[in-house]
Amino acid sequence: MYLNGSPSEQLEPLLQRLKHLTQTLLDGFPLNSSPITLEGVDDLYDLFDRNQLFLIHDGMLHLNHNGHILTSFDEGDLIGLIHAFNFPTPIFRTDEYVELITIDRDDFLRHIYTDKRRQHAWSHYLICQNAIMMNYLAEQHKAQVKPTAGFQNIHPGDVIIRQGDSADMVYTIISGVADVFVDEQKVGEIGEEEVFGAMAVFTKQPRSATVIAQTPCTIMAVPQEDFILLIEAQPQAAVNLIENLARSIIMLNQQVIEK
Repeated sequence: MYLNGSPSEQLEPLLQRLKHLTQTLLDGFPLNSSPITLEGVDDLYDLFDRNQLFLIHDGMLHLNHNGHILTSFDEGDLIGLIHAFNFPTPIFRTDEYVELITIDRDDFLRHIYTDKRRQHAWSHYLICQNAIMMNYLAEQHKAQVKPTAGFQNIHPGDVIIRQGDSADMVYTIISGVADVFVDEQKVGEIGEEEVFGAMAVFTKQPRSATVIAQTPCTIMAVPQEDFILLIEAQPQAAVNLIENLARSIIMLNQQVIEK
């Protein structure tokens, strides 16, 4: 089994353990000596009944969902257990050459349950497979969460956003005050409960100003894709945003008049 990315220290021994348990479960089982050769499979179970399991003899199959490869299986991997029990699951596909040995589900289960040692190995196999998926999901979630999201404590003088940078976060000051600079000239301040950084996110333009903490600040950073959800859950955030934008427009108008 191959998971996207390099296996962690937690996952690598689990993957090795799963391989060993697969060999234990198949010990003594009469395998078909003539593998089935396939090439370019869009959905494996469009070609076979769901009571079939498969041992990969050569090549590779990918567990695929909505065009994305979730994990891949190669020589020695046993696949199809979830499909054999008609549970909803992603499909097996490949664009490459693969050789499979078919295994009847009921024959395989009888092979397991007629031997206490194999029953014990079967329990460990299912637990190990579940542990792999749980750890993998945890790692994927950790990889997707940006470290800048959430609550942050900012020291005076720290730059929160910088003019010209790309925008992917919207910020709210929970406590403290920050200064706003355009072309190194101070043009305003941001106080508690004020939302900033939204304009560049919505327009997909670079940041139009630099924001620097004037005092110790606690800020909340929200990824662009989550900001709409935040507004739906907390309407006050939308009100604050509109007020902030209105103040910015008034400030710009004053600057134009002064010039």
